[in-house]
Amino acid sequence: MVAPPLAEVALDWCHAKSVTAASTSGNSDKARRTDLARWGRAIKTSRGEIIDEELLHSLEHDLDGLTTRDLSSESLLRALDLLKRSYSPSTLQRQLSSVRGFCRWLATKGLIDTNPFDDEVLQVRGRTEQAVRAFTPDDVTAMIEAAGEPSKRARSAWPARDEALIDLLAATGTRNGECVALRIGDIGGADRPVLHIQRGTKSGRVREVPLAKHTVDRLDKYLAERGERGLAATGRESLFIRNDGRDFTTDALYHLVKRLAQAASAHLPDDALVHGLRHHFGLQLAMRGVPPATLQQLMGHQDPRTTSIYTRHASFDLINALDDAGWLS
Repeated sequence: MVAPPLAEVALDWCHAKSVTAASTSGNSDKARRTDLARWGRAIKTSRGEIIDEELLHSLEHDLDGLTTRDLSSESLLRALDLLKRSYSPSTLQRQLSSVRGFCRWLATKGLIDTNPFDDEVLQVRGRTEQAVRAFTPDDVTAMIEAAGEPSKRARSAWPARDEALIDLLAATGTRNGECVALRIGDIGGADRPVLHIQRGTKSGRVREVPLAKHTVDRLDKYLAERGERGLAATGRESLFIRNDGRDFTTDALYHLVKRLAQAASAHLPDDALVHGLRHHFGLQLAMRGVPPATLQQLMGHQDPRTTSIYTRHASFDLINALDDAGWLS
């Protein structure tokens, strides 16, 4: 039997997943495609092929020349070792989940004889501790300060906007795609200000997050400056825009956070930068004793097991703090 091209069956799997997905944002489909492309590139690299790392990941390019026979446990183990060097544990877990689901589907369809993840060695090596890569409170403060005093070389800087943006990300746990989809009218609330997060969500679930006074103050300052610049500021307009009035994109947001993190000497892996502010929000709430069910709602998690990552990590931090204080001696 001729082994089918990997790119072809990967596209079929992604299409099947997107058809049955609960979310309609397309973010999950994009993540699955990128994950499989990264596995393909890692498999090729582990075999000694020369890869142009500047090229964007794509199923068609990164899986070109590979077949289902290349999904052996040995080749996946070599690829896994490479991926571990480049990505944070949380991203690696998602990549493992994607390729594990893909292999399970291939086995169900009879396109591979055995599922490589049935190999006990791959199961053990695939388990990594899901660390929460979060910016610390000091990191967030330093990033906001860096936003207020940008370098002269940062031509895209807008201090009031950048301060408000970092504050909002750290104080609401908004994801990258959710942030760029926000509109001015999403800030509301009768008794106290809340942020309505309803577009670009990962699970398709709408949620409301109360806004702290310092976040509201920075947003008000930014929107006042925006009006002074003659840029539209009605409820239907995007909340965050670039200096020329164009909407923010996820790439523009990533580069802004990266610039401010570097200026503040706050270090996280490149793939965890924007999410590091979301993790900051979840971890700080968990450490303050916010009930798991409430934390799950504020974070927009579909599965409570995802939320438990923050509560576990917060418990470790509290134990370490007590130990450092000599309380547990």
